[in-house]
Amino acid sequence: MAEEPSSAAPPLTHFAPTERATAEALRQAVDAVSAHPVMDAALRTFSGILMVLNAQRQIVAVNPELLRFLGCPDPEATLGMRPGEALQCIHAHDNPLGGCGTGPACRSCGAAVAIVASLESDAAAEAECLLTARTAIGREEPFEFRVRAAPIGLNGQRLLVISLQDIRDQKRREALEAVFLHDLMNTASALDGTLRLLERCAPAEREELLRDAIGIARRLTAEIAEQQDLVELEAGSFRPRLSHLSPHDVREMAEALAATLGCAHGKSLSFDARDDGPTLFTDPTLLTRALGNLLKNAFEATPPGGQVLLACRGEGARAILEVWNAAAIPPAVALRVFQRYFTTKGRKGRGLGAYGARLIVERYLGGRLTFTSTEAEGTTFRIELPVTPPTMDSTT
Repeated sequence: MAEEPSSAAPPLTHFAPTERATAEALRQAVDAVSAHPVMDAALRTFSGILMVLNAQRQIVAVNPELLRFLGCPDPEATLGMRPGEALQCIHAHDNPLGGCGTGPACRSCGAAVAIVASLESDAAAEAECLLTARTAIGREEPFEFRVRAAPIGLNGQRLLVISLQDIRDQKRREALEAVFLHDLMNTASALDGTLRLLERCAPAEREELLRDAIGIARRLTAEIAEQQDLVELEAGSFRPRLSHLSPHDVREMAEALAATLGCAHGKSLSFDARDDGPTLFTDPTLLTRALGNLLKNAFEATPPGGQVLLACRGEGARAILEVWNAAAIPPAVALRVFQRYFTTKGRKGRGLGAYGARLIVERYLGGRLTFTSTEAEGTTFRIELPVTPPTMDSTT
């Protein structure tokens, strides 16, 4: 259970209040819920995740489904925590003195927004929460919930009932239907149109149209393969096929990728590396996927006539690949760059680019993907990869 709060002034917050209840007040709220037969029955029978919070957003009761989700048999272990702290949200301690709900990322967290809105309006509130949790083995796992917060008064206690509905399958369907199938239809239509032109074109035009048709067909195949690979990668069923890649190989890979990206037209790709630089030991297909996602994002952020830079160098036992563009990522967006399904492109984006790149690099290639972004220096995504065989995650 939470410790007695100090009498010092509450720390600054970026969103919700930081204050917590005293140990005595917390215990009173816990006892009020546990002694109420209707609340007890609701907690035992609700099929999704359910928790009850006090007015300071601290947990005073949880249901068995939440304990199963957490892998925690003891409900007492969660009492006094805030939801993100119990769920191991990676942002729960961004403000170490305030905890869940008080950090910069909490302003765009659906759960925090719904909880605060319900407390302030004394009415039910609902929102989607895209949460990244840190597991017991240190891996980051994405989750998507629909969060509903509803106020309730109980024996003089002001409480909130919080339900979390797992919507991962729904978000996958939305991403598939809203963007992937749309992109697929556009590419297939372009191929159909090119083939129709090829049927009736003059002999002098045939060779150019045939090249166009081949390029579109390859793009169509690549789009389908990318979706299939993502499904296998998330399921842990993909097995990397490792081989050596030289800086020259990486350059050819990047140039071939840029040539297939519509967003790269009218823009340039520069390469900074020595041919005698470090040789990577990696899966070329997976690296192509990860690098392609980062290059696409960089070109999309680059204006016509602008430049994207790919650098390759060695640092000790690691090979470093960096993708740079001149645009800066807004701070609020930077907090969520690696979050699954987060996108700034509206219905045109699936929110899988940076997320997919990080999944590949860190879970399958034994590397690390980070980024820096400032107005003065632009945005750099940095891939660190081993130059010797990586130690694979035995849980994948």
